[in-house]
Amino acid sequence: MRLAAALLALCCSAGTAAAGELPACDSASVLSALSSRQAWAEAHTWKDGVTIAALERIGEQRLVTEGFSAIDRRYCAARAELTAAAPTMLYYVVSAGEGFAGYGWNVEFCLSGHDPYRVYGADCKILK
Repeated sequence: MRLAAALLALCCSAGTAAAGELPACDSASVLSALSSRQAWAEAHTWKDGVTIAALERIGEQRLVTEGFSAIDRRYCAARAELTAAAPTMLYYVVSAGEGFAGYGWNVEFCLSGHDPYRVYGADCKILK
């Protein structure tokens, strides 16, 4: 039981959210998760020396709470100042019920021009 509680606390440290209770695009916990995940991806995958230095003009693009999926999603965008490249757009989505075992929230992101595997389509199209 302690292990399950520890795993739940670890995985959902970014925050907990039931469907419909998503943190805002400019929430400190969302921005922290974005920065740390991008830094991890840079160090372990891309290795091009580019990390997020600052985010500006953070805003919500749309909120999806109805439709085919039962998962609420908040689509966001921000202008990203980068450490070793020109500024670019950062697109991200905050999803409810996407944390460990369906608890909490998750954030997926794409830096325009810095998605070499086109995981989110050409120029981050899927997250726009």
